[in-house]
Amino acid sequence: MLSRFYDWMMKQAESENALKVVMFVSFIESSFFPLPPDPVLAVVVAKNQNKALYYAMMCTIASVLGGFLGYFIGYEFFQTLGVYILDWFNNTPEKFEELVLNMGRDTWACWLICAKGLTPIPFKIVTIASGFAKVNLLVFFVASVITRSTRFIVLSWICKRYGNHVLDFIEKHKRTTLIIVVAGVVIGFALLKFVM
Repeated sequence: MLSRFYDWMMKQAESENALKVVMFVSFIESSFFPLPPDPVLAVVVAKNQNKALYYAMMCTIASVLGGFLGYFIGYEFFQTLGVYILDWFNNTPEKFEELVLNMGRDTWACWLICAKGLTPIPFKIVTIASGFAKVNLLVFFVASVITRSTRFIVLSWICKRYGNHVLDFIEKHKRTTLIIVVAGVVIGFALLKFVM
């Protein structure tokens, strides 16, 4: 499965659909999809280094829009769809309740969204919690833009600066690259239990 995902990612990075794929993965990751958009963005930027900032910004826009879907799930459908997503990610109710409680004040909500959006913690958990806590929409929007743009611009800059090295490493160390991606996802899930 991971090998197929890698092959698909590399194929899309070279196709005319590269931007659409990056934006699609960014959108769905912010609300329910388990895999982060970072690996796709990294490969696409490494293949298209002259469009690094553009791809980072489009990835940010898609991620923030997807975040509003996650917010809506938490706000309107928490007891059905929201709970199902949290259960799927094996999130402990106590940690989620603590996160929601801390988001009760807009200042704290802004800092929490910014901080957690930069970590491997799945961003969808943050967006759903924001909706459930009824975080001010402007605060949610600003914090989401800050954290997502920072993450994607830094990643894109690295991949632009070291694009050829990134591609060479990925091509020569396919198994290691897959392990790194999986490790990032696993670490994100683990952090849900301990630092959420």
